[in-house]
Amino acid sequence: MNKVLKGLVAVAATAAMAVAGFAGASTAMAVDGNTVNVTVPGAESNLNGHAYTAYQILSGTQATSGGALGDAEWGTGINDAAFLKALKADTTIGEYFTKVTDAKGFAEALSNTNNFPADGANTRLVAKIAMKHTQGAGTALAAGSSTQLDKGYYLIVDSTTDGQTVYNPAVLAITSDIEIKDKTDVPTLEKKVQENKKDATGDTAYGSKFNDVADYNIGDEVPFHLIGSVPDMSQYETYTYKFTDTFDKGFDAVDTSNVKVYLSNDKKLDLEGESVDTDITSYFSGTNGSIQYTAATEAQGETAGTLTVSTKDLKKAATYSKEQPQYVIVSYTAKLNANAKIGLPGNVNEAYLTYSNKPDQSGTGDNNTNDTPHDKVIVFTYGLDVTKVDSKNTETKLKDAEFKLKNSDGKWATITDGKVTGWADTELQGSVLKSDESGKFKVEGLDDGEYTLKETKAPAGYNLPADGFSVTLTATTANNQAWDGTATKALTNLAVKVDQTDGTGDVTTGLGAITIKNTQGSSLPSTGGMGTVLLYVAGIA
Repeated sequence: MNKVLKGLVAVAATAAMAVAGFAGASTAMAVDGNTVNVTVPGAESNLNGHAYTAYQILSGTQATSGGALGDAEWGTGINDAAFLKALKADTTIGEYFTKVTDAKGFAEALSNTNNFPADGANTRLVAKIAMKHTQGAGTALAAGSSTQLDKGYYLIVDSTTDGQTVYNPAVLAITSDIEIKDKTDVPTLEKKVQENKKDATGDTAYGSKFNDVADYNIGDEVPFHLIGSVPDMSQYETYTYKFTDTFDKGFDAVDTSNVKVYLSNDKKLDLEGESVDTDITSYFSGTNGSIQYTAATEAQGETAGTLTVSTKDLKKAATYSKEQPQYVIVSYTAKLNANAKIGLPGNVNEAYLTYSNKPDQSGTGDNNTNDTPHDKVIVFTYGLDVTKVDSKNTETKLKDAEFKLKNSDGKWATITDGKVTGWADTELQGSVLKSDESGKFKVEGLDDGEYTLKETKAPAGYNLPADGFSVTLTATTANNQAWDGTATKALTNLAVKVDQTDGTGDVTTGLGAITIKNTQGSSLPSTGGMGTVLLYVAGIA
């Protein structure tokens, strides 16, 4: 499916992403130009889809370009009284602001790099507190161009514009021209299903046959992967990370004891190779997190239930690296059951990821979260609609013909109420399919593939065929990574053939209609004919 999400971008400038460079408040300076240019790259960069707003915290004067600011005053973008009060009340950094009463004192406190090192946790905490006490609309920084700002200290707030509200504050000393740089992305979420026969086309980065579309028998265990990227979590002390996966009624409840979570350097699992992926299931269970399946209520309609896989703190399990992206992969199976829709509209599985998007003053991300766009996969199953007729007059429908169905692996179908429930090892264990008054019977819940219909009992007066009937169901499905969520684009054709004769396939019903003919047996002498006379003659002799 289309790759979801743009991303959370922290502000990094040619000056460090931290408060720095304040001079003593008493120093008098001559102004050498008091505006600078702040540039945000356009659509060609990874910053596309973001909005940036600058809130002035401090203003001041500067003797030389890039030099320290003096004569600090509160800026127009901060509620200074509330800001100072919150700084002093904070249990982590409050002691550094105890004696501060004005902008100059605030500037001097932040100039102590022992307490506020560049891009350190304390500096980030100042930015978080400042974000809660901004005032006014701030100054929007236009993408693809430069915006002039007065020199000073600014809170730069980044929020995405594609439906996700993600905030990432940074306090910057803007004293010379700067360009905002790409630093990180919000996590992405992709959902994949493994097809059991057809190869995936397009991007094969997800592992063998994993893609957006698959078809299976009812009763099969269908493998799924949830793939979430690891984001930059440096703004947080803890980071919430929760997968939510919802199933149509065509799937049984997931056995949570078989759900596994791995940390991988790519989007596929490597459980036997040279660089085996790391099992991090323990971080998503017990006191660290939760793996649960919740059955749906009546009001939830076609929904069967929801699987959630979450951790309170992803930072304990994974570390962000721009040079080597990492992914959290949830691996599990869900059984396709008798409630599965045959043909269109298919059986959908939909997932999304909930993540921390706005660290509070303590640095925890559990109180402010957002969701990724939802991603879907779809699973199809099909059926046979069989009509038994006389070989000479196809309008004559034959009842009470009995069949058993064998798949290409030599297994025999077990069937309840016309739907496949499983596959037995022996013919004796296979279920009987019997034609009705109209010569019809159906069997639903079949995968794309080759089958044999073996007639085990012919209608009265008809010969039992020596060989089984070869049946082929061929479904044209879009086994790629770019499915847009429209079911009719995932399943586009269904063909069926019995021996060398084409039947009629219907994607809407998911049924392949075929006709099977029976030949009448040899005629016997009628009662009172010549055969009886000959017997009398023989008796007299």
